[in-house]
Amino acid sequence: FSSQGKVVDAYNTCSSMLSHLGETIPETVTPQAVEAIVPETLQMVREIYGAEWLGKKIENESVRQILKFYPALINASYIFKQPHVVAYFVCRMVKLSLQHGVSKYTPLAFLHLANTLMSFDTAPFI
Repeated sequence: FSSQGKVVDAYNTCSSMLSHLGETIPETVTPQAVEAIVPETLQMVREIYGAEWLGKKIENESVRQILKFYPALINASYIFKQPHVVAYFVCRMVKLSLQHGVSKYTPLAFLHLANTLMSFDTAPFI
């Protein structure tokens, strides 16, 4: 969808699939929600990231499927949503990886997190 210029369709499809898989995709994301989730995510990284976690592979197929759709949702959000919405979804993706283990989408989650932190480098919650 995104490559055909149908970003809204891509966002809606990913949002629908993630909801179907059990993820809660909010209709709106407030800056205050992002001010809460970013520090929470960074704290989880400090607490969980390490050799033991890196050796833990995601076993839950639903979580693997959820992580598969988040990059497309993030990319679509980047184009037509506010930057704080992107940050919210990035944090959700990272938190899922931290909670469940490593998958082939985990490096992308952390790459998106680094990009998000660079974008919000002057925000008081970083």
